[in-house]
Amino acid sequence: MRILSAVLLAALPATASAQLSDGAIIRCGASSGHSFFFKGTMNPSGPNWDADGISSGKIVLIRLGDEWDIQFDDFAGSSGYRQDGAKVFPLMETDSLLTVGAFNAQYVDIYTFDLANKVVGWTSNKHGPITPKSAAYSATCD
Repeated sequence: MRILSAVLLAALPATASAQLSDGAIIRCGASSGHSFFFKGTMNPSGPNWDADGISSGKIVLIRLGDEWDIQFDDFAGSSGYRQDGAKVFPLMETDSLLTVGAFNAQYVDIYTFDLANKVVGWTSNKHGPITPKSAAYSATCD
């Protein structure tokens, strides 16, 4: 994991996201999508695809200088990736799209925020703790 983070950080342009100001960049609501649940203790009949989502979810992209975070609400409550020990940083950027990754030993989550059209598409690849899954979601933003 450390090697992957170092490689990704080294590949980022020094000017990435220079035009975005500090603070909350964009706020998004509930997410809906589909997940591929791998076979495991919580899914003994798997693997299988199923509709998935976070109906009362919230996603907030935050920038403070060179530090990035995504704070969120889900079924477990309110948290943030940095609070969870994840490394969070921008991966790609165009005029209106910003892709940010959150990397932890148990998950890799990648968010692409469409700042012009106020939507986010995001993927989540988890090895635990409840059940391993790969998922794709979308949410509308303010």
